[in-house]
Amino acid sequence: MADVQPLRALKYAAGLDLSKAICPPFDTISPETQQKLYDRSPYNAIRIELAKEDGPGRYENAAKALNQFVAEGTLIQDEEPAYYLHRHSFTAAGLEHTRRVLFARLRVTPWTDGEVLPHEQTFGAPIEDRIQNMRATGINASPVFMIYRDSGGTIGEILRGEGRRGSVEFPGDSGEHHSLARIDGKAAAALARAFSGETLYIADGHHRYETAVTFGEEAKAQSTDWTGNDPANFALVALAAANDPGLVVLPIHRVTRGGDAWDDVIRRLGAMFNVAPVPDVTVAVAASEDAAFGLIAKDADADLLLTVKDPVAVNALLPADRSAAWRALDYSIANHAIMQGCIGLTPEQMKEYKTVQFTADSAEAVTSVRERDAKYALIMKPISAGKVLELADAGERMPQKSTFFYPKVPTGIVFNPVH
Repeated sequence: MADVQPLRALKYAAGLDLSKAICPPFDTISPETQQKLYDRSPYNAIRIELAKEDGPGRYENAAKALNQFVAEGTLIQDEEPAYYLHRHSFTAAGLEHTRRVLFARLRVTPWTDGEVLPHEQTFGAPIEDRIQNMRATGINASPVFMIYRDSGGTIGEILRGEGRRGSVEFPGDSGEHHSLARIDGKAAAALARAFSGETLYIADGHHRYETAVTFGEEAKAQSTDWTGNDPANFALVALAAANDPGLVVLPIHRVTRGGDAWDDVIRRLGAMFNVAPVPDVTVAVAASEDAAFGLIAKDADADLLLTVKDPVAVNALLPADRSAAWRALDYSIANHAIMQGCIGLTPEQMKEYKTVQFTADSAEAVTSVRERDAKYALIMKPISAGKVLELADAGERMPQKSTFFYPKVPTGIVFNPVH
């Protein structure tokens, strides 16, 4: 089962303002956000996570910044390994939440070993970007965010007892709050034993995990004394319990500039779905007890609520080699029956960022159609963490961009050296 170990973390020196040091993961950072983070602090983790292209190039600049931070004492590596418990307090949908994650290092294994299970499909380009960044810097900058069940409650009991000892507190953006506590000694040994009986599920960071596996395989092929305990055989992870009340999953809405003419789209929709105009499509989707989708179309007279009318016809548009549970997912229906079958996008277009975008912000999705150049937006419901685990246990991967675990785990809390 999972080999979760404490790590000799590379961390920002005591006394530095961590609120100015952390940044989001690379795949959520726009050019505008990148510049904002560069301006926030000369030691912000953006310089390692997503360096600018200036001069020699992005990856060389990331390595240069890391080496400079270490040389000047901005980043210091722990003398002894430890786990780090991170509490992240935030607001979502008007409610206050506190999510608890444990930073650790995980021995990476291929998917086929079954110790780590994916839940979404992935694409190749982000993996190539991350492997180049790892080769240049020799660290995991961002953690892979993972879920575990803790069915016996042992891990939760340990964390409750250790979580407030010597914690460091610092604010985040938009009223968020963070705390970080080191866990070592007997408690760390007990955590390692408890995790050895757990299966881990990737919540966010499939690309980062696949990158770590590739990096480890490369290091093994180049080594003359590989033991399997080498730093390159481990990845930085952030672990959350599936029953953590702060584990928030948001829906991911679909927006497209492509698609067929509205007359053709509404004719296809009407054959398979109940189509009803609604004054507020986001509210209507959230209020529906059944599978429901909100459609905003550039050429429609009103926003529409879609519910399945002909399940046989819808099912015929879904991949036949998938399980009944997978075909019943809202996101499977959205991608295959609505986006492709009715709006008319091709499977290739579904993978093109210039054609299809994904956002967790329903207002952004609506605005993209009403005020910008998008033709269609599809408003979705969230999927529960329990459903994510259920599908992963069955060996199924959800369609890409089916879950948004909110908020993203910050980059810069700790780094994991892999050299």
